[in-house]
Amino acid sequence: MCRGIKLTDNTGLEKRIEYPDPQAALPIRSAEGQIKWLRWGNNLEEKEGGFFLGGWARQASLEQGKWDKLKPEPVDLLAEEFLSRDPQRNPHWIDIPPGHAIKGIIATHHDERRIYVITTEPPEEYAWMDDRWPVIAPSARN
Repeated sequence: MCRGIKLTDNTGLEKRIEYPDPQAALPIRSAEGQIKWLRWGNNLEEKEGGFFLGGWARQASLEQGKWDKLKPEPVDLLAEEFLSRDPQRNPHWIDIPPGHAIKGIIATHHDERRIYVITTEPPEEYAWMDDRWPVIAPSARN
């Protein structure tokens, strides 16, 4: 499962964002080409508010319409690597192939927007690590 991302900003500074930090936000590129940061999901301290708890959306639940009330918009996350943890909670940073992106959704409740990472089953070589994996596919900007 994607528990964090790593990216290098335009100044060359490496940034690491990890969930469930209450201030965690994920970067996307706006239609104008600017980097925009949106809050990552709904952390466990926030019980109310209309958003699903957690920072992930199962691909199957999106296909079943369970997210429709939050008007999900597909989005590519800007990241070079993502963090997964094995059953012993050891960190593993996984490279995202060039030209690819972690797929997410922007969920909207009233006027507030949040990002959730779309998850699916892991590739066979990582099945030992976790039962959920971020969807990684060619970037929409390619």
